[in-house]
Amino acid sequence: MRIKDIADALHLSVSTVSKALNGGFDVSPETKEQVLKYAKENGYKSRDERLKVKSIRRLCVLFDNAVDSKSNIFIPLSLAFSEAARQNNFETITRPITDVVPSYEKFMLNNNYDGAFIVGLNYTSPFFKELETTKIPTVLYDNILNGEKVSTITNDNINTIQRLVTLLAKSGHKKIGFIHADKNSFVANERYAGYIIGLMMNNIEYNPEYVYYGAFSEASGFEASEYFASKDVTAVVCSSDIIAVGFINGIERFHMSVPKDISVTGYDDLEISKYIKPPLTTIRQDLELIGERAYYLLTSLMMNRASQRIVVDGDIIVRSSVSVPKKDN
Repeated sequence: MRIKDIADALHLSVSTVSKALNGGFDVSPETKEQVLKYAKENGYKSRDERLKVKSIRRLCVLFDNAVDSKSNIFIPLSLAFSEAARQNNFETITRPITDVVPSYEKFMLNNNYDGAFIVGLNYTSPFFKELETTKIPTVLYDNILNGEKVSTITNDNINTIQRLVTLLAKSGHKKIGFIHADKNSFVANERYAGYIIGLMMNNIEYNPEYVYYGAFSEASGFEASEYFASKDVTAVVCSSDIIAVGFINGIERFHMSVPKDISVTGYDDLEISKYIKPPLTTIRQDLELIGERAYYLLTSLMMNRASQRIVVDGDIIVRSSVSVPKKDN
């Protein structure tokens, strides 16, 4: 809304409205009150207010599918991203993707966000279509999407899981199960592909009965333990640490223990993986590095540079949840 709009609506001159808005002494108190009331009710902002809003540099971290909020990767990723942003004078707001209404573009513009780091989207998210054509600088974690203003940062999920399967094979395991976290998730499907490639590289025949389809949750791992308790697998590769935690807790119901009866591996190297009994063999993601790089990818897009994809490797952390299988297996 402009000063002229207020003047036309109240049948006043532009100069009178301008003086009223700026505290002019030669305008009657009644007129000043009338102008200020109308301006407030209709969303008029003074130049100083507009400059103040414009000077706030804000970024947003959006997360989806955060099932186990007590122990997941979203928190450390968000903290690392926010710290990198803070050091460069950006304010960062973390919000669930359910807050994004009525559309991604309008949500970002209405909240004065300069760009977003999005974590946890799967293929079914309606935002994928929007992001293909968005003009808002956006970075996706563990997803790939072609968009002029979209960059991605992913783990080397395929290679790291393949290496984990090779570790199990070299330990003597030939009957290796896999807990798939989400059929609609890019990262889950990449880890599944790594599992299949790992089997092939170690001359182990793929058995579809050794695959359980679940979710990125502790409950899913707990449920999967019942499924695998009736199979003859000697090891199970879990798509995430939190799934592995649920599996280890659940398998005890069937008078089985880890790693004596079955070996288990995870992915992420969450803090909890060190303290569960037994401590978990897993893939360590450098979440601090990923969060920091995501920030710089985003600022690169904000400077109108070309979109990029960064792949970050992970390290195998060997703990005591893996052992040599029993001879009768």
